[in-house]
Amino acid sequence: MKKFRYIYMLLSCLWILTACNSEDLSYDIEYTPIHPLGGQYTVSVSRNGAVVAEHVDCFLANTSDYDKDKCWIRIGAYNSTNTPGDAAKSYFINGKISCNVPELSFSGADVMNLAGNVASSEETFTVTDGKLELNGATAPSGTIADKISFTYTTTVDPGATYTVEGYRYTGWTED
Repeated sequence: MKKFRYIYMLLSCLWILTACNSEDLSYDIEYTPIHPLGGQYTVSVSRNGAVVAEHVDCFLANTSDYDKDKCWIRIGAYNSTNTPGDAAKSYFINGKISCNVPELSFSGADVMNLAGNVASSEETFTVTDGKLELNGATAPSGTIADKISFTYTTTVDPGATYTVEGYRYTGWTED
């Protein structure tokens, strides 16, 4: 009987040793081509110097064909539509713009505004002075985050210049 116990213990030890993973587990992290520009930001939107929206979501995202010099920009939810004549509801943008990852900058002229999740639109917008400053902002929670800033104009609200400033979304409830 003791012989069976030793055989059982030997097989158990062999089974445990063969179950150990001997692979190298240091995985390479793959980033999108627009890293570190891409991401979610919490921003304030001002129209001609007066704040029209605070704590709004702004997204910079890679394109489906992984362009290194293009990205999507969106302010507001996918279904956020502009209301001409209402300054509080005319700041939504969604479109593909140019970006320069090494310089951490972005811009776009006469970009079709797809705000409201539409396939095409007569509305356009122009983004200027877009830049990202790594670790350039302090979120309300005290967390150091990346700072984003840019200005834009839109055909929905002619004559108005919108200024956007904010920080990378941290996930903290205080932010």
